[in-house]
Amino acid sequence: MHTFTDEADGSRPEAGVVLDSAGNVYGTTYTGGIHVGGEGQGVVYKVDTAGTLTVLHSFTGGPDGAHPQSGVILDAAGNVFGTAPYGGTSHAGVVYRVSANGHETVLYSFTGGADGNSPSVGLTRDSSGNLYGTAPYGGAVANAGVVYKLDTAGQQTVLYTFTGGGHGSNPVSGVVRDPAGSVYGTTYYGGSQNAGVVYKVDTAGNSTVLHSFTGGADGANPQAGILDAAGNLYGTTPFGGIACANNNYYTVGCGAAYKVDQAGHLTVLHTFTGGPDGSNPLAGLIRDSEGNLYGTAANGGASNQGVVYRLDTTGQETVLYDFQGGAGGGGPGTGVVRDSAGNLYGTATTGGEQNFSVVYKLDTAGQETVLHTFTGGADGSYAGDLTLDAARNLYGAAVGGTTGAGVIFEIDTTGNETVLYTFPGGATGDNPVGKVTLDPAGNIYGATSFGGPGAIGASGYGVVYKVYPAGQETVLYTFTGGADGGDPGAGVIRDSAGNLYGTTRGGGHAGCGNGPGLNCGVLYTLKP
Repeated sequence: MHTFTDEADGSRPEAGVVLDSAGNVYGTTYTGGIHVGGEGQGVVYKVDTAGTLTVLHSFTGGPDGAHPQSGVILDAAGNVFGTAPYGGTSHAGVVYRVSANGHETVLYSFTGGADGNSPSVGLTRDSSGNLYGTAPYGGAVANAGVVYKLDTAGQQTVLYTFTGGGHGSNPVSGVVRDPAGSVYGTTYYGGSQNAGVVYKVDTAGNSTVLHSFTGGADGANPQAGILDAAGNLYGTTPFGGIACANNNYYTVGCGAAYKVDQAGHLTVLHTFTGGPDGSNPLAGLIRDSEGNLYGTAANGGASNQGVVYRLDTTGQETVLYDFQGGAGGGGPGTGVVRDSAGNLYGTATTGGEQNFSVVYKLDTAGQETVLHTFTGGADGSYAGDLTLDAARNLYGAAVGGTTGAGVIFEIDTTGNETVLYTFPGGATGDNPVGKVTLDPAGNIYGATSFGGPGAIGASGYGVVYKVYPAGQETVLYTFTGGADGGDPGAGVIRDSAGNLYGTTRGGGHAGCGNGPGLNCGVLYTLKP
């Protein structure tokens, strides 16, 4: 779609992109654009469906802001909203709006004082057009950050100022909002033991610390949570809790799962011990319609190989499966997906034959079925994330295979695995990367990091592929490593019109402002 040149069009697009209903792509770059003081200060851009890039705004490093690090959000009129942590009238960052015709309005310029400093995360917008966000620094007390609201006229209200003490410090992530308009978030530091807090700020700007983590049984350093319809916040802490009984890697506690209700009462749903219940929940939670929570713990269990667990609404933990490191796998470092019948699916990184990955299914009673054990032979060796179709068939990619170049596989509802395609390591691709994408007809789309003519060493620059349900492959595009990019590091996404979108880590413009021989990478689309 576009190759960034480090000139007027920008360079270093560090944040993700958003897509409007017409298929246009919007994003920001950290550098590039109009060069002021020796380097560009970043841009806001739009790429239309024909692949034409329009720079909606090029930051100057002055009152308009500089070096946007986060992505943008859109409204129905096509206005683009975002933050820039630098620049502004006081060089403390701005919140900006860029209209559909490219006119930038600074909605607010931070002073670095009581109003906050260096807003670096994205925004949340309500139905009335008000914007909500956090600044990790500044504030009236202790330089510990603020939660703020901007109305449609750009009037800023500091909803809460963190104190750096019991009320938390340094909100390094954004906020979630409930139907009543209250916002919720976490801080990484602060609280009674400097282990972070969960907070709520209501529509009147009243803040409540819902919980102050102690680093003890309740956990430490909370991650972003999920919110239910009643306004209860659920999350995990990978650390804190109690000392891990069977874990030599984490010495600051095994982690915990928690719930914070609207009254501010924290319930530790489970404190991981490192014993049979697991330890160190590194992945997120999912929630069913009855309120049960599901997740994985990477360590612990009877053999210290990790567990899959369910927490009911009272916090009662059920270990649905205890990995043994053998045929059933071990070390689940990612979460689970759930079908409409309540079955859970996932991959265990190790275990199985020759210590390769396994794909497993857990039913609602906690009965585990190994759907496939990778052998390191024709079927591959190490598998990544799974994709579930409406019929509950699973699809994924794995490295290895008969050629060593990777495979695409399907596992049906009875557990039968079919290698849909084995990459030969030549012109048709080598080393599939990322999660695969399906279309309504069951065709599979993805990218490989190597393969095709040319060379990274002698391996080629990668391809975008389509694999049909019957197992035939079509190479949709072969990267050259030049202006079109090379070495995709992730898969592709697909819109309703069949267009594919992705990125490459290499290729594009040589130099990129970082020295000879280095490349900026590209953002691309492939049309059907």
